[in-house]
Amino acid sequence: MIGFAACGPVKPPVKGGPPEPQVAATVVTIETKLQPQNKTFQHSIVIAGGRARSDDEVDRWRLFDLEHDQVTFVNDIQKTVLTRAVERAIAERRDAANEPLADGVPRAEVVNTGAKRVIHGVEASQVLIRIGGYQRELWIGSPQSIPPNLFAMWFATQPVNSKDEPMMRDADEALLGMRGFPLADHAELPYGTSKLIVDRNVVKIERRNVPQSLLKVNAAYRELTEPAANRPPVSSPPGDRSTPEGGSRSSATDRKNP
Repeated sequence: MIGFAACGPVKPPVKGGPPEPQVAATVVTIETKLQPQNKTFQHSIVIAGGRARSDDEVDRWRLFDLEHDQVTFVNDIQKTVLTRAVERAIAERRDAANEPLADGVPRAEVVNTGAKRVIHGVEASQVLIRIGGYQRELWIGSPQSIPPNLFAMWFATQPVNSKDEPMMRDADEALLGMRGFPLADHAELPYGTSKLIVDRNVVKIERRNVPQSLLKVNAAYRELTEPAANRPPVSSPPGDRSTPEGGSRSSATDRKNP
């Protein structure tokens, strides 16, 4: 999917000192299972006030402005922020995808099968992406509490791999145009005599209070501008796993005080 990786659920504020301001939010919990490693992780996506972020992006993270189609890349280590329009990220991805395809390299195939199933009370549609021995099966649904443009924004603002983009051109277009969220996501790739399997499933969608600071940026951070600065990578991977690149902020006028 969703490449929101796994770090852990949104954590409550540390006890002691004045209570941190809270905000009512939609919290989407996603469980990731890896085989044959037999590992399971969970992470959460927090959505409130037209913004969203994933808590698996730690030191470098993205804050999505869902109302203005912008993403802010936040680097807590370098104390910088960079805000970009999603359409610019889409244009860069399309430019890379339109490069010539190497001889003999297949292009990913996208199949809207027409199959339907109910997940979390909403109808989800099946989409398959295939290339060689790799297959990804997505079940896309639109719960009212998850903004329909969130997943497309998340995908568009991942780093571009110029080597693979021409091969994934049609798959990219399908994901960039997707309205809805992958409520179930199964991917598998033959690996020697085994298969690498990744299952990501939305296991819970709930309303609850979260720290307001999760969806704000420190006002003291230095603001970078394009095209002078490259997009900083997303979060530092916890432990033995990696996360996609990115990082973000929502609005230059609404940041967290230091």
